[in-house]
Amino acid sequence: MRIADLPWYDLPELQAATDAWWGGIAGHLRQLGVDRVPDRLQRDGCHIERWRHRDLLLSQACGYDVLYDAAPWIVPIATPCYRVGGAQGPRYTSAVVVRDDSARRQLGDLRGARFVVNEASSHSGNNAVRPLVAPRCSDGRFFADVHASGSHTDSLGAVQQGTADAACIDTVVIELLQRVRPGALHGLRVLATTAAAWAPPYVTSVHSGPELRHALRRALTAAVQDPRLAECRAALLIDGFEVLPDGAYRSLAAFEQPALTARYFELPAPATSPLSRAAGASG
Repeated sequence: MRIADLPWYDLPELQAATDAWWGGIAGHLRQLGVDRVPDRLQRDGCHIERWRHRDLLLSQACGYDVLYDAAPWIVPIATPCYRVGGAQGPRYTSAVVVRDDSARRQLGDLRGARFVVNEASSHSGNNAVRPLVAPRCSDGRFFADVHASGSHTDSLGAVQQGTADAACIDTVVIELLQRVRPGALHGLRVLATTAAAWAPPYVTSVHSGPELRHALRRALTAAVQDPRLAECRAALLIDGFEVLPDGAYRSLAAFEQPALTARYFELPAPATSPLSRAAGASG
């Protein structure tokens, strides 16, 4: 069997919808003659290990992963369009959130704040905020402290609990949580919104040949149009897919440029990004 997982936005409350969505995609793949299509998504272990497997059939990754750390293993197939405020076609945004009772009312007020990101390889929780912060830094510093939580939901919890003052959160996550876990957003408000970027793509192994990649795109198109999958699509906010030009995710590197210009290296960066190389060069 090949390997499939859809780890992005796979909240426990939405796993049944994600499984139904995969079941529909899998059915369309089999109708197209694709062999060894798995019946179930894999959730055990780390998705990064699955990305490295040459039999990876389908997954989803951050555009920043595709651009840098995971580029040797995975390649974009199609980019989902999400039915979310601020999203336009295959683009999405992030929101900088603070507590309702915070005295901070604008971005400049975050100077000296404790900031939390989900992880270094995240565009939505980390890279997207760089153009907002870098022009405001002083001697390469803006926040009092930056740490990684491990997930967007953990970042929200850190702000709620007061162990962090602010976080940058994927607006698809925010919309999903408003529907299935509104308590995760209790006591928080949006301070600012980031510029739009390409949404997290569906990906396959770099070893998947052109015929398989074409079949995957056809199956995703059929699944989006399949009336039997309307309920799970609505639950997952999926409104369609677009196939972007090769190299489209290189545009995410533009979010780093203000930080490079200002020599702002406070936010974590993937090991292969220009930011991490610049930070290492600066000692």
